[in-house]
Amino acid sequence: MRPVRLIVSMMLLLAASLGVAVAQTTIYTVAVPVPDTSASVRDQAFANGLTQVLARASNGADPRGKPGYADAMKQPGGLVQQYHYSRTGGANGAPLSLEIVFDPGAIRRVLAVGDATAAAPKPSVLVVARDASGKLLGQQDIVPLAQMADTRGYQVVVPKDGTIADPAALASGDAAAVAAAARQYNTAVVLVGKIGDDQTDWTLVSAGRTTSWKDSGEARAALLSNGANAMADKLDRQLAATQGGSTSGKVWVSGLHSAADYAGLLSTFQNDPSVKSVAPIGATADGVMLTVNATTPLARLVAGYAAGGHILAADGHDGADLAVRWVP
Repeated sequence: MRPVRLIVSMMLLLAASLGVAVAQTTIYTVAVPVPDTSASVRDQAFANGLTQVLARASNGADPRGKPGYADAMKQPGGLVQQYHYSRTGGANGAPLSLEIVFDPGAIRRVLAVGDATAAAPKPSVLVVARDASGKLLGQQDIVPLAQMADTRGYQVVVPKDGTIADPAALASGDAAAVAAAARQYNTAVVLVGKIGDDQTDWTLVSAGRTTSWKDSGEARAALLSNGANAMADKLDRQLAATQGGSTSGKVWVSGLHSAADYAGLLSTFQNDPSVKSVAPIGATADGVMLTVNATTPLARLVAGYAAGGHILAADGHDGADLAVRWVP
């Protein structure tokens, strides 16, 4: 019985690894029927395949009207990561099929042309996910999630050494816990998950707020991919909200308890090359009002500071265009 059990285990492992591989490459891989292996036919197949992949990466939208499409089509082979031919036996009306894998980063760059939201820097995401037993999952355990997040332009990181301080506080959006994580991982965006065999529970912590949702009814790899997609949808909406608005205005900062806090706050603004000027115009016992003039929208400016782990989004304040909190 031992050899039988060994063979079954190996088959299950192989099936699992193939499932992960498919999840990683599906969106960037396309098979195009071709009549022969000539260079001209191959190049046309690259162009056809690129159009299909760009459409997939745009959630089905026609990519031909996008600003970067025409330039990408001038040399579609430059975006190809690898390709190979296979015989089809006449299926799809052609004797051969050209399977093409496009470079994910190149695809994102094409879609980002002329799109201020896509071109804006996107934060990395700290993923704190546990399985049903409570084990903290590592990078190798969340490959489908990381791959889909990468497709949407987000890089994920996992806790170092397989540990994370106070995950419950992170999931609740506790400012001190989020700031501590930001200082360690250079991001204040945290995705907390509980991963079962057929169900996932997610909480996204970003912009000072938490959002939770559940998913079920699919295989584990699909649930992880779904989690990344839902996360990206929410973050994209937040990012879009920071792209417009005024480049000057009043920013209220709470949480200042010492001269060192105030000095650190001013230093953050003064050391930013996109800030033209910053000056205090009022103060109370629990905060200070600053007038800030910058070359980028203020919402985007202060959102970018979150990765430093000291300035986080806060609820609105009377008379202020934006409100943030300082976390020592």
